[in-house]
Amino acid sequence: MSRKCKKSCIFIRLKLLYICMQKKNFLKNYRCLIDFLGIIQIFVVLLFLLDSCSSTPKKEKVSIPEPQWITDKKGVFPDSEYLAQLGTGANAAEARNNSIAQLASYFNTNVKSLVQGETYTYNTQNDESKTERTIKSSVVTYTDLDLFALETAEPYYLIREQKWYCCAYINRKTAWNQYEPYVRDAKNKFYSIFSLAQKTQEPLERIKIYSQAEFASEEFLGCLYRAYMFSKPFTDQAFGDDRAVVASIPGYVQKEKNNCIMCAAVENDMGGIISSTINKIFSGMDFTMSDNLEKAYYTVDIRIDYGRLTEDDLVIYFPSVKVSIKSKEKTLYVYENKLDRIMHYNESKAQKDALDGIAALLEKELAADFKTSMGLSE
Repeated sequence: MSRKCKKSCIFIRLKLLYICMQKKNFLKNYRCLIDFLGIIQIFVVLLFLLDSCSSTPKKEKVSIPEPQWITDKKGVFPDSEYLAQLGTGANAAEARNNSIAQLASYFNTNVKSLVQGETYTYNTQNDESKTERTIKSSVVTYTDLDLFALETAEPYYLIREQKWYCCAYINRKTAWNQYEPYVRDAKNKFYSIFSLAQKTQEPLERIKIYSQAEFASEEFLGCLYRAYMFSKPFTDQAFGDDRAVVASIPGYVQKEKNNCIMCAAVENDMGGIISSTINKIFSGMDFTMSDNLEKAYYTVDIRIDYGRLTEDDLVIYFPSVKVSIKSKEKTLYVYENKLDRIMHYNESKAQKDALDGIAALLEKELAADFKTSMGLSE
């Protein structure tokens, strides 16, 4: 309480005391006066407190400095340690969501470029110095992508642009450590099939299982490409040798093709039309064809059934064909098909038309059917 207020209270008390002493009932009035003065003092104190509150100076509004990442993202999140992307929006939530979307898009685009740039080489059986170079197709499912170790900065409202900013970022090392078990699981799945192929003795069956292993390797490669985005040095150190095994599969397949020496055996083949067609088809798939049945590992057995009918002088054929690939122990592949009716007055011409039709049918369908059965890529 100020000195001025205290002096006022003392003056009022003395004045009232003087008045009461003039009256006869001094003691009674004195008690009333004491109570009254107490109330007056409380009132004065309240007035003082209200005045003090009203006179307290207002605090100045604290301004948050503009984050460095808005204008210098790489200075805050260097590429060697982070993946980071900015996003903007009309509000903080929209800016945060857009920054995450930008980071996912950046991640997907770079993974896709890695996949499309994938190549491998191997020797063919015709020329040991020649190499085949193939670009693999995309193997990554982008819609199911999880951004490991994802974090976002506190959104900031940039007054000069009148919009919110946010930065989504991933610490490369943290993300790689979180993602590594997924890569290892895909690797183990691949090796379970690859090891089975190496234990199999039959060349064609090996080719089939190697093809299955190559299909399983796509998931493994997809995981590797994502891991590369987090840290290529960590990924190469942990899985570099396994990556080389995956790249070697086409070479293993070609090696088995070289061992699959085949000989075409055809019954009812006029002028070698069907046998030459078979040789052309399998040579085109890089298999070795031989005319010597004893030197062949497999026999390509082709059975032609003309389905012959006669009606007066008219020859009617309902041709069909069955192609079987056999080892000494078992049959590994079968293809069957038939043609529409063929009619002719000349037997030899009817046969020629039937064989030409079967040859055309085999050229159209046999290679694709065999590749599908063996799991070979086109």
